Amino acid sequence: MQVIFQGEQSSEETTQSVNNIIKLFQERYGITQFRELKISMVLMDEQGDDIELVDSRTSEVFRIFEVYKSGEGIKPVSSIKTPPLQLVVDNT
Repeated sequence: MQVIFQGEQSSEETTQSVNNIIKLFQERYGITQFRELKISMVLMDEQGDDIELVDSRTSEVFRIFEVYKSGEGIKPVSSIKTPPLQLVVDNT
């Protein structure tokens, strides 16, 4: 199943939208667990320009940001052994 949110949304609006969809699945359809979630998004800065996350060591753009669940909560896989991210604005 794909869930598509069209148009620009703030971080708060996006968070609320995803929470509302999960709540709907739970309350209306009895869905209480998910095995895999894939989210495709275009990141934007405050001015509305598209941005990308870039590895500061290799200058490669992060295309996949994996998250796994551990005993300590959810942690991004890409942050385990990689240098800090930097934000790059794409003005094209």
